[in-house]
Amino acid sequence: MENLSKPTHIVGIGASAGGLEALEKLFRVMPPSTGMAFVVVQHLSPDFKSLMDELMMRFSTMPVKLIDSEMNVEPNTIYLLAPKKEVVIEGEKLLTYDRPPGKQLSLPINMFFRSLAASWGDKAIAVVLSGTGSDGSDGVLNIRDAGGVVLVQDPATAKFDGMPQSAISTGCVDAVLPPEEIPASLESILQDPLFIRNYGKDEGGEHDLIELEGIQKIYELLRNRFSIDFRLYKPSTITRRIQRRIALQGNAVSIDDYSDQLENDSQELNLLYKDLLIGVTAFFRDIDAYDALRNKALQDLLELVPPSQEFRVWVCGCSTGQEAYSIGMIILEELERHGRPVNVKIFATDLHRDSVTTAAEGVYSETALESVPAPLKEKYFNSLGGGNYKVSGHLRKLIIFSEHNLLKNPPFTRMHLVSCRNLLIYFRADAQVPAVTAFNFSLVKGGILFLGASESLGTLADDFDTVDSHWKIYRKARDSRAALGYRAPGSFSQLTTFDPTSSRSRADRAVPLTRVYQHLLDKHIPSGILLNENNELMHVFGDAHRFMKIPTGRHTGDVFTMLGQSLSIALSTALRNIKSQAISMSYRGIRAEDHEALIELTVDPVFDKVSGRRFYMVLMSDQQIGTALTPDIDLSVVKEDFSLSEESAEYVRQLQLELQRTKEALQTNAEELETSNEELQASNEELQASNEELQSTNEELHSVNEELYTVNTELEQKIVQLDRLTSDLRNLVDSSQIATVFLDGNYCIRVYTPRATDVFNLVRKDLGRDIRHFTPRIPDHQLESDLERAYQQQKSSEQEIEADGRYYLRRCAPHKDSKTGKVGIILTYIDITKIQVGAWGMIFNGLRSVFSGSKESADGMVQVSDADTDTDSKSKPERLS
Repeated sequence: MENLSKPTHIVGIGASAGGLEALEKLFRVMPPSTGMAFVVVQHLSPDFKSLMDELMMRFSTMPVKLIDSEMNVEPNTIYLLAPKKEVVIEGEKLLTYDRPPGKQLSLPINMFFRSLAASWGDKAIAVVLSGTGSDGSDGVLNIRDAGGVVLVQDPATAKFDGMPQSAISTGCVDAVLPPEEIPASLESILQDPLFIRNYGKDEGGEHDLIELEGIQKIYELLRNRFSIDFRLYKPSTITRRIQRRIALQGNAVSIDDYSDQLENDSQELNLLYKDLLIGVTAFFRDIDAYDALRNKALQDLLELVPPSQEFRVWVCGCSTGQEAYSIGMIILEELERHGRPVNVKIFATDLHRDSVTTAAEGVYSETALESVPAPLKEKYFNSLGGGNYKVSGHLRKLIIFSEHNLLKNPPFTRMHLVSCRNLLIYFRADAQVPAVTAFNFSLVKGGILFLGASESLGTLADDFDTVDSHWKIYRKARDSRAALGYRAPGSFSQLTTFDPTSSRSRADRAVPLTRVYQHLLDKHIPSGILLNENNELMHVFGDAHRFMKIPTGRHTGDVFTMLGQSLSIALSTALRNIKSQAISMSYRGIRAEDHEALIELTVDPVFDKVSGRRFYMVLMSDQQIGTALTPDIDLSVVKEDFSLSEESAEYVRQLQLELQRTKEALQTNAEELETSNEELQASNEELQASNEELQSTNEELHSVNEELYTVNTELEQKIVQLDRLTSDLRNLVDSSQIATVFLDGNYCIRVYTPRATDVFNLVRKDLGRDIRHFTPRIPDHQLESDLERAYQQQKSSEQEIEADGRYYLRRCAPHKDSKTGKVGIILTYIDITKIQVGAWGMIFNGLRSVFSGSKESADGMVQVSDADTDTDSKSKPERLS
């Protein structure tokens, strides 16, 4: 691929402890001409110089640049974050900022991923490698929301799996791979499948794509596995997600091949399902929208709902719960500001089970709470340590999380506020109609519908008044209930089939039978009431209402408030006797207020074997004048004449005893609780202070540990290089066969070669001793003066030395340490005997040839010719012996 002036993609790589090894494996197999730019963001110590750029040059042939100032990104280049810096990207420029001073927790990976998603959208790629903590897990959500790709190192291959596991837990990861397999996935991202590449070129492309056999097969597999009809979602969204999953397979495959793969690969089908459900959310997402909801709608809505009435809210598509908790917080704040009691119920629903589970747990990282105002964070979240926070109990108990399919399941009813933000944008236009219809059906008149900034009401706009057109806040204008039988075209029949005929026939059979049961009860059961074990009214038979009076105000279900004083005392006495003795009771001669005739009251216990609960049937009737108490035929029923004064006295006495016992028990409990509360409060304050200190210390140690681990890894690599270089130098010196002694500035021996023992009588324990304390085996009278000259004047000197027929070239040379600047001396002895002997032999033979005119024989011996004997011996020089 030719080197383009602009990168095709920006790959942001986040790494921490153990990341150097992963980076080495990744870049050793990364092709140098992908056209991408790679930005490596690590947790680096501000107190140490980073050697990462030097190490990275050994792993890759691509240029490696340190980001310490503003610079443009270029393709096929690796960019490394400098210590004490944080980096973001805006367009094609990398901008650096100084790291916040002090001991603040720094999350540079999240910061860069967010800017990368904002600037490069679907051309952004996030890679999370080995590291502790959770840095990067929130940033990958932004990458996913922008349509980018998220790759994570397989935790099994990471030295520290904290960062990979945290990223995987977000559910936004496209692939989990060993580092050496990531380059293949990055290359495949550049190769769009043909059916996707040509998508949308003509007007009918979207519908033509839906009709592809492979797409239909994928829809069918998803419906059978997860009971969701993804044909109701926008085709562009679905096909783009499928495209990315195909690209991540590592090789170019067709849509038909991929659909065949999904049949046998349940894990890949589950990953595709998660990818299609685009669960991106945040606390107070679009904070101005929440301000508009609170200021323009919520105040009027609270005035519409009386304090005694439950305020009901439905958050549809809640994902991992941030939106539901955000709405809960602003509602609680408004209730507190108006001094109203907390009588709120929030139903938060989503299609994805794992997201609902996460929302119900209510645990979020510190970075996830960045958009929560500090006062609300302190008030509604409790620190768990390790950078995690849990939703407080008084906020959590307001919300019920559950799975719910908006296009399949019936909506909730009697809602005062419905929030569905950024969900309808993923539906097809014909699927948005039943969704908005469900919201209209769910809301009461005057209720508020809160949509996303890019969503609208469509054909149901006439049913709502606009509160805020920009942030899409609407109020239900009239009390109408749109028909809910409609389902969007293309939905599967077994998911939406409704047979009104069969349903109506069952209702036609059930309703008359119920009316018959009621008629029989009214005719054959005497006047009475049915109570449960808590003395609450369950059913009224006959004309028992003649003996009762409904009180004004809020109804509590307590039957004693509906009876007069006499009946109330008689009933309570009978119930007390029945509960203690397990018998039936009957009283006669009860005189009630506003009732002329005397009343007979009978109480029978009724036990339900299935539920194990006990009920009480209370029969009330007029007593005939002149009748007296007759012997009871049923011995299990105790019948007595009722005397108000006696029963009242007995009733009061029992109540006084019970009240006394209760007061004593409460007093004892109150004293114990007060003492325990004081102790617990003191302990809690101490623990809270200790916890805050430990949390702060833990965060500091956690950050320092990651930085030290990175520095340690770099130093280990450097040590390996130094060991290798030292070994090479040692082998070089040993193989040179030259006597060499290294001296420091005090003429002390630092190191010597094995041949140096031929000159000095040295052993290993002599290291550190002054060389001048040793007498060389080779007489050398100028040694000390030459050593002093080399050290003081930093000048080299050479001297030829002869001893026992051998010749040596002795050198004294200074050397200077490049870092410390200290001066030392290198003393060498080179054996030049062969050179010297060879030179003198040549001179000797030459002289013989000149003076004797001799010739050398073939064997090199000097011989005299016969002609020489005839000449006058006096005219010739003497022959050299």
